[in-house]
Amino acid sequence: MRSLEHKKLLTIITARPFKNMIIEVLRLRGVGGYTVVDASGAGAFGVQSGALEGDSNILVYVILSEARLAGVLEDFDDLMNRSYRLKVIVTDISILPRKKASAAATN
Repeated sequence: MRSLEHKKLLTIITARPFKNMIIEVLRLRGVGGYTVVDASGAGAFGVQSGALEGDSNILVYVILSEARLAGVLEDFDDLMNRSYRLKVIVTDISILPRKKASAAATN
């Protein structure tokens, strides 16, 4: 059986118009995989119904190592300091990797 790998799940909640900017930050830090999901709900900025582009949120999910996470968080902190509306959540996770570790690596 495959061994679980310990990773970080980065979840970003932001307005849909910021999607390309978020993806560019990730790309510049070498992150190649992410998932973007449309979201609606209510929070500090009121109801985000999704009826209009400016009234729509997205969730961006990224699984990455702790080492790579540090740089990405610096970039998002910079955006937040410039008043971009982001919610950044980091969760410890374990994933079942796609590939089994080689026999030499497990000994």
